[in-house]
Amino acid sequence: LIFILALLSAAGIIATQVYWVKRAYDLQEKEFNLNVNTGLRNVALKIWEMKKIQPLVYNVVDQVAPEYFIVQINDHVDADVLKHFLTVEFEKRNLLTDFEYGMYDCMSDTIMNYHYVQMSGNNEKFTPTSIKDFPMLSKENYYFGVMFPHRKNFVASQLSIWILSSLGLLCVLIFMGFVVFVIMKQKRLSEVQKDFVNNMTHEFKTPLATIQLSAEVLKNPDIVQKPQRLLNYATIIDKEAAQLALQVERVLQMAHAEKGEIQLRSQSIVWQDLIKETTNSFEDLLLRKNAALHLHLPEQQIVSAGDKLHLKNAISNLIDNALKYAEENPVIDIHLKESKFYS
Repeated sequence: LIFILALLSAAGIIATQVYWVKRAYDLQEKEFNLNVNTGLRNVALKIWEMKKIQPLVYNVVDQVAPEYFIVQINDHVDADVLKHFLTVEFEKRNLLTDFEYGMYDCMSDTIMNYHYVQMSGNNEKFTPTSIKDFPMLSKENYYFGVMFPHRKNFVASQLSIWILSSLGLLCVLIFMGFVVFVIMKQKRLSEVQKDFVNNMTHEFKTPLATIQLSAEVLKNPDIVQKPQRLLNYATIIDKEAAQLALQVERVLQMAHAEKGEIQLRSQSIVWQDLIKETTNSFEDLLLRKNAALHLHLPEQQIVSAGDKLHLKNAISNLIDNALKYAEENPVIDIHLKESKFYS
């Protein structure tokens, strides 16, 4: 739940940041268009003043495309003079991006005096738009056109602080996500280790109790007179000691586990043999508790894959709990059957 909430919070922060960056870009774009319009209007006024022409009352600047503007001036103007006026106005408004301009001659219906002006201060060579690709509109008057080929890059460059802050925030969110992931992984590993240790601690009780009981029987001097019984108890102690050794090995494996999962040793298991082998170690404990254990096992062998040690421990825990929590003279029935999905 914590991981999901953190993920949703990070997604919300990223979405909000993207929204504000997009809005800032739109505002910067509008500011760019406004500065260009104002600058081109002032260029037209300077040309009219120089030519002593009555200024037009209507809007002389027309933005025909996001990067292309035209300005009607009603007279021809020298290309170098136009370049000077444009450069001065754009520098005044900090429009330091390369532009292209050309004069439209209504008499010849062609674009004349086409030039590329580098304003960015970058020494790289750019390929200007060819005259045939320079937009030309059908007008009945003189006009000049100005194109900004790197308009998008220039507008984006004005948002460097926004972009850097967004990237920094994204890096912080990625780092926080990684930290949360590591914490959750360590927490899961800790829970697995805790459960495993608790289970193994419980599983130690049965073989220890069996060994303790066998040891008490072996303390009886009369046991020497019964070699077969002596051999049986020695065999029980040997088996339980081997089982304890395996359990200790599993504990050591868990201490070095790094993947957060218990590695099981899968092998082919005959369930009838496993149940009989497990219940044999409870003979003396059953006698002491005055308990009865009945096995209901099918004749046909039931075979499946599994970890023998853990399955044996699971059966031992069931029997141990039945003896521990049952009333006097308990009767334990163990049924084994095979179904479609489980054994």
